[in-house]
Amino acid sequence: MKKSPGKPVFIVFEGLDGTGKTSCAKRTAELLGAHYMTTPTVALRKYRDEIISSFNGNQEAAQMFYLATVLAASREAKSLLEKGQSVVLDRYFLSTQVYAEFRGSILDIDESIAKILLPADWTVFLEAPLNVRRGRILPRLCSASDDETLSTHANAALLAGYARRMHLPVAGTWMRIDTSDSGIQVVAQKVIHQITHDKEACV
Repeated sequence: MKKSPGKPVFIVFEGLDGTGKTSCAKRTAELLGAHYMTTPTVALRKYRDEIISSFNGNQEAAQMFYLATVLAASREAKSLLEKGQSVVLDRYFLSTQVYAEFRGSILDIDESIAKILLPADWTVFLEAPLNVRRGRILPRLCSASDDETLSTHANAALLAGYARRMHLPVAGTWMRIDTSDSGIQVVAQKVIHQITHDKEACV
């Protein structure tokens, strides 16, 4: 596996559905020479809907399922960093907690779980106006989880959930990028530029 140049970094992409997290995270990993990860893993996604459905609407159980994938990702990312490999992760702790809360979970475990996770060096929060997200999601075969975020109420509630958690230590340095008028390459280059600038400022 190719190692990233310089000290390895752990970058997390967060944001609402339709902001471009997956595409931008993948491109950033390519430019950085980093290992790309996602939660849940690609292999687990094949069974995710069946697993979630088996909980019969129990949002706390669904939240614990997603948290299990986050904990596993944390351990894998730590192992890769120790080997000198940078990591770019698509969705981590904040998305899990924000969406669980939005869907009705009453588990209040932000601090207890966050303190045992590997903190991100940077969390890249991608955002786009609701009309832009709708324009990106509706033309594709969106899932119920996509569709549920497209109301004005959902948009506001989810953004508020991220705002309440952005200062948690697990998020690391917060980097906010509006993707409404920026392509994948531009966003990825912005991330790399900011990370390079921050690292040079610390020297």
